[in-house]
Amino acid sequence: MNIVRLTLLTTVVMLLLIGCKQQNNTDAPPEILYGQDVCDRCGMIISEETMAAAYWTTSSEAYRFDDIGGMIAHQQENGDEIASWWVHDVNSAEWIRAEEAHFVMGAELMTPMGFGIVALADKDAADALAYGVEGAMVLDFASLQSQLPMPNGMNGMME
Repeated sequence: MNIVRLTLLTTVVMLLLIGCKQQNNTDAPPEILYGQDVCDRCGMIISEETMAAAYWTTSSEAYRFDDIGGMIAHQQENGDEIASWWVHDVNSAEWIRAEEAHFVMGAELMTPMGFGIVALADKDAADALAYGVEGAMVLDFASLQSQLPMPNGMNGMME
């Protein structure tokens, strides 16, 4: 009887460990509870799904942000080694890998922390949005990362 209990206990523990590992799947975006989770950079509640962003570190730690610019700034400030970057398409709110997104950056774009950066899955949609915003530009993720600190004194945080 003790062997049966030990086998059952071992099985339950293994299933729990597998479940925990799946929650830290860096190939999928981390869960954000909108209206509850706070931004790991500014500490404000993340409430706008289309503006939220996140990344996983190589040590499987998830970081969540209320603004794409805040995510990039946080990584640059802390030197985190990144396993995967995630952003929302501003039109559909669908998660997309940042490396696959097209970013529109412009001072007139209103974002939670004022970085003025939105992501889109479709290049034509990004071009159309940028065309309608004075001074906006479309960037890939690598180019966007090299743009910080932001032009025109926009640093995404009030000092």
